Amino acid sequence: MTPPGPLDGVGTVAAPAHGAAARTLGLLQIRPYDTSTADGRSAERYRRIAWSTVLGAAARAVGIAVSLITVPLVIGYLGNERYGMWLTISSVISILGPLDLGLGFGLLTVVADAHGRDDRLAARRAISTALLMLSVIATAAAVVVALIGRFVPWAAIFNVTSPLAAQEASVTAYVVIGLFIVGFPLGVVGIVRNAYQSGFVTSIFAIAASVLSLAFLLIAQQLQAGLPVLVLALSSAGIFAAILNGVLLFAWQRPWLRPRVRDFGAAMAKRLLRIGGLFVVLQIAGVAAYQIDNLVIAQIMGAAAVPQYAVPLKLFTLAPTIVSFALMPLWPAYGEALARGDAGWVVLTLRRSIRLALAINVPASIALVVFGPAILNAWVGTAVAPTTLLLVGLGIWSAMNGLVGPIAMLLNGANVIGFQAACAVLMAIGNVIVSVLLVQRIGVSGAVYGSIIAQLLFVLLPCAWYVPRVITRIRADAASRVRP
Repeated sequence: MTPPGPLDGVGTVAAPAHGAAARTLGLLQIRPYDTSTADGRSAERYRRIAWSTVLGAAARAVGIAVSLITVPLVIGYLGNERYGMWLTISSVISILGPLDLGLGFGLLTVVADAHGRDDRLAARRAISTALLMLSVIATAAAVVVALIGRFVPWAAIFNVTSPLAAQEASVTAYVVIGLFIVGFPLGVVGIVRNAYQSGFVTSIFAIAASVLSLAFLLIAQQLQAGLPVLVLALSSAGIFAAILNGVLLFAWQRPWLRPRVRDFGAAMAKRLLRIGGLFVVLQIAGVAAYQIDNLVIAQIMGAAAVPQYAVPLKLFTLAPTIVSFALMPLWPAYGEALARGDAGWVVLTLRRSIRLALAINVPASIALVVFGPAILNAWVGTAVAPTTLLLVGLGIWSAMNGLVGPIAMLLNGANVIGFQAACAVLMAIGNVIVSVLLVQRIGVSGAVYGSIIAQLLFVLLPCAWYVPRVITRIRADAASRVRP
């Protein structure tokens, strides 16, 4: 993101640095800026966004590196069947995310707003309410698993045949489910960190957890541990890191946010569920819109045709993924800025984020369209041979994310969720219809062009009409705050 500089009439950032390079280094300074002024708040937001971006990317890189090391170790130690059983259990668990009823999204929105209004009581009530509700959901899930788990034929479900794998199936399932249940309420810590624009702290703990999980894995292998212990060794480091992160947050850095049962509020619960419910709709519709392409291709052209689309798609998601590290911290930053009436910062940052996203996505897309065949050939050989039509479509889709991502963060921060949910539902429906028609006519490439058309009609065009109205409302609200 462009380093802080003149704020279009709002003022200039209170930083002593001169020149773009010096201002960029200023973004990564350790000492926080003085937030008693609008300029200081602007600089501090950019500093936190910069640190969240850098450390978030570092955490992902370390996680990928550890995964590259652990996967061959685990496969060699467990064998394909037992490792496949672990992956299957984990995949099933991963789809249970919506069990939180969107409370995490609601909590992020409410706490960021409370932070912008310096309302510690509202923030603590939101945290206490969300934590209690998530704990109740987790407890209910544990009770259900305890009651029905003994009647579930785990070995048959995972289709394992070896005596050792069959013996470990139920215990492994219990361990994976148990870790998920324990981690369910612990997710509040990371959400609160993000709401206070300090997600970089969570990234530091994530880096430590990745390294620690590798150490635990090596120890478990030396002890000739079974699959359940191996799963526990690899996953417990993340649980331990989340607990330490929570202790640091609630016991030392922000003790006034420490959750208390008496701070639970029915009105707050309704507010969290109302906001979160819309996010769940948005999330499900978004997943359906972007993940339906493989199913459409499989149904029309056969499963063998899916890799011709899915593998090149992985290349074109790299640039949007990199950009997302810079965009995600904008959500809580927008929420806090809007609560303070810093409309100038919000509008300027939206422009900067769009320029940043386009500056990365567009050149990367062009490069992949040109060099994609050579890259894919070096990566997977001749098994995947994308057409020029497909590569151009994927390039357009990737470049369009340079607009969609930044706008989504603004609307999230402004708590404009219903509009996004409606657009996402229409896009999902439109994508299915258009993709089916195009795949039947032009083959695999039709899937991405169906996504492009649906996103253009049901997301970008409505946003082109609606976002300026949101900005007008933001400016009017900020102006009303300064009137005598």
